Amino acid sequence: MPRYTTIRVSVEDKKRLERLARLMGWSLSEALRHAIEVAERELLEKHRSDLNAVLDSLRHARDLGETSAEELDRLLYGEAE
Repeated sequence: MPRYTTIRVSVEDKKRLERLARLMGWSLSEALRHAIEVAERELLEKHRSDLNAVLDSLRHARDLGETSAEELDRLLYGEAE
């Protein structure tokens, strides 16, 4: 059997959630559940695309071997003037 709790939200957010629930024909708890699911999905998709960007950049990486911090700065930023 599910357990329940009480949360505090602003009056404005509750009104928005009630409006969404009415429009969709859901209860308030169903509307909140769906809003959380959508937010989670969007967040996971964003992080997945961030991860893909990192993996894409790693495809162009190369092994520099052992190097000092000064050498790394030179490789990343070019020769100091």
